[in-house]
Amino acid sequence: MFGIFKSKKQKRAKDLLATAYKVYNYRCDVIDPTDAKNLSAAIEAVETLADDGKLDTKEYAQRADELEKLMRKCGGTIYPLSTWADYTDMIVVAGILAIGIRSFFLQPFKIPTNSMYPSFYGMTSQVYGGVDDVPAPSLPQKIWRFATLAADNYSLAAPEDGELYIEVNAPAIARSRGFLAADVRPVKKFLVWPTYEKFYKFQVGDRQMELAVPADFSLEDVIAKSFDIKENSVVERNGRWLMKLGKVQRGEKFLNFDILGGDMLFVDRFTYNFKKPKIGDAIVFRTKYCDGMTQMNGGVPDDKYYIKRLVGEGGDTLSIAGDTLMRNGKPATGSVAFDLNAKKSGLYCGYKKEGVFRSADSVKISPKHYFAMGDNSANSLDSRYWGEVPEKALVGKSLIIFYPFTSRWGATK
Repeated sequence: MFGIFKSKKQKRAKDLLATAYKVYNYRCDVIDPTDAKNLSAAIEAVETLADDGKLDTKEYAQRADELEKLMRKCGGTIYPLSTWADYTDMIVVAGILAIGIRSFFLQPFKIPTNSMYPSFYGMTSQVYGGVDDVPAPSLPQKIWRFATLAADNYSLAAPEDGELYIEVNAPAIARSRGFLAADVRPVKKFLVWPTYEKFYKFQVGDRQMELAVPADFSLEDVIAKSFDIKENSVVERNGRWLMKLGKVQRGEKFLNFDILGGDMLFVDRFTYNFKKPKIGDAIVFRTKYCDGMTQMNGGVPDDKYYIKRLVGEGGDTLSIAGDTLMRNGKPATGSVAFDLNAKKSGLYCGYKKEGVFRSADSVKISPKHYFAMGDNSANSLDSRYWGEVPEKALVGKSLIIFYPFTSRWGATK
C-alpha cells in the first residue's frame, strides 16, 4: 500500500490504520456489535482512499475523522493511549521477556577468577612502568582498551618524598590469607549498586593511602611486576607488618596498571532440563547447594555462581596420574582441556594431586552428584577441596563468550 519513500501524510495514514486494526482486533468481541460493524466499515473506507492515493482529498479527511471518533468511542484502554503509557507497556513487556529469557534460556555470567585459565580468563592485569618498563598507553589507546578489553586503569602517586611501604600479613597468617594485607568492604558502585571492594594500604613517610580494587582481584602479581623487591624487606612497626618497596618522590606515579575484566559469557540454562550434562562441559552451578563449601564457610551457605569443568558423574572413579586426569582407569575425554592439561601444552599446567587426592589415590563419585575441577588445576578451589556438586545445584553450561572482543570471543570449548 505504501512505498519505501513515504510522505508525512502517508506515514500518518499508515499509523492510523495500524492503530484502528489493533482496536478492532482487541475489542470487537466486547463492544456493541453495531459499533464493531461501523468501525470495520470506517477502516475499509480509509484504507481504500489511501490505496487510491486520495490522501489530499476532503473525503479522506472526513473519513479519517470519523474513524478517529469511532476509535475513541470503542478503544477502551487501548486508544487513546498516551506516549508515557505506550512506553510503559513496552518497558514492561521487554522486562518480562528479559526475565523469562534469563530464567529459562540464557543467563549472562562474568568469570570472576582464573581457576579456568586459559580456557576462560578471569581478571588479569597489565602493569605499566615497573620492572619491565612497559610504556603507558595514550588516551586513545586507553579508550580503545576500555571498549574492547574492559580495561580499567588504576594508579597511585606519592603524596611526599620518602620510603614507600605496603602493609602485609603477619607470617603466622600469611599462608591462609595471602601475603598482602587487605580489607574487603561493602561499597556502592556508581553510588547505587551494592558490591564489595578490596582495599590495600600503602604508606609514604607518615602518610597513608588506600587502593581499592574489585574484591576478586589480587594485587600480588602487580606489586611483583612494579617493584624490584629486595630480600629482608619486611619490617614490623607498631604492630603492623610492612614491606619496603623503595624510595619515591612527591607526585611520582609509583603504581600504574590496568585490570582487564574477566570473560563475559552466556550460560545455556535450557539444555540441562532435558539432557544430562556431558563430561567435559564447562558447567555453572550455585554454591549454596554444595555442602562441602558450606562447611568451609563456617556452616553458612554462600550463594554464588561458579564455573568449573565437569570431570566426573555419579559412579565414576577419578584419579590423577602424573599430569593426566584419569576417569574409570582411562584418560578423561570430552574436552580439549583434558588433553592440553595432560600434555602441559601452552598455558595449561597439568592436573595436580591436591585436596582429596593428597590422601587418596582415587575418588568414587556419589549417585546424582558431579565432580568439578578448574582447568587451571594449580590455582583452582574445586571439588578436590569442597567435594561434589549435587544435581540440583546445576544452572547450565557455557555457550559463548560475548565480551571482551579478544581471540576467545565466540563459542566456548
